[in-house]
Amino acid sequence: MSLALAAPAHALSPELTVEKRLSVITDKKERVEFAIAQVTNNKREAQCAIQIAYKESRYNVDSYNKSSGARGVWQLLWAKPDWSLLKQTEEAHEYVLHRYDTWCEAYRFHQERNWY
Repeated sequence: MSLALAAPAHALSPELTVEKRLSVITDKKERVEFAIAQVTNNKREAQCAIQIAYKESRYNVDSYNKSSGARGVWQLLWAKPDWSLLKQTEEAHEYVLHRYDTWCEAYRFHQERNWY
């Protein structure tokens, strides 16, 4: 059985790398939830991050804004087209911690201005 055909339940298998686990999760929101769980174990912060991902890209890893050049789930201006969801999430997490201290502060800012 190839990895691409593995059931989503196998995504939690400890034998798989994080990238491979992400590749077998088919639901977009679940993929983003799993990715954000790799950078924070705070459930409240993860929920705020999920809200941002939905508002920015509807959980679309390949999202691209032609007017700004922002890319990916988190709509990062410096993102590269070949970045995985995990790389996008790690970059977004570093940005959020640097600029807002927490995902919930970033989400509060996003609610006020429709960007973060």
